[in-house]
Amino acid sequence: MVSPPACTIPDNRRRLREPVPVDQNLDRFDRRLRLLVYRQMIRRGKCPSVAQMARSLASPVKRVRASLNRLSESHAFMLQDNGELWRVAPFSAVPTAFPVQVGKRCWFANCIWDALGIPAMLGKEAAIGAACGCCNLAMPVAVQSGKLVPAKGLIHIAIPARDWYRDVAFT
Repeated sequence: MVSPPACTIPDNRRRLREPVPVDQNLDRFDRRLRLLVYRQMIRRGKCPSVAQMARSLASPVKRVRASLNRLSESHAFMLQDNGELWRVAPFSAVPTAFPVQVGKRCWFANCIWDALGIPAMLGKEAAIGAACGCCNLAMPVAVQSGKLVPAKGLIHIAIPARDWYRDVAFT
């Protein structure tokens, strides 16, 4: 049985080696902001605030918020009611019930699909602390050599994929 991970703040000395894929529909500022956010998430295990993004890019907060609104149209970035990031797919910008431990580093995901996406994105092995949605029974899983361990189990998605973004917090 895989032990659920205990998240700690990772050190920030690692560098993102590969650039985040570029969406040709985004302007240069949007791409810079997206890359900044992903680098921060990967290096530090947490999302920068809007104010931190603005300082890092030497840009007005208003411009950062407008860019985040455009970036959120794809659902990869999703905003909280207060305008801060909630999701930076596959990472969660807020703590959740899906901690993903990769070596000594830890991130959160908003759901099991995103939790599995973190080791896939990073190309690393991982321990994922998951639990049953109805009874909270611990159901930790791991990714080793690109495969889900244990190999048996069930991931139940009650909502059709076409409807996931109607109420993504519930999904």
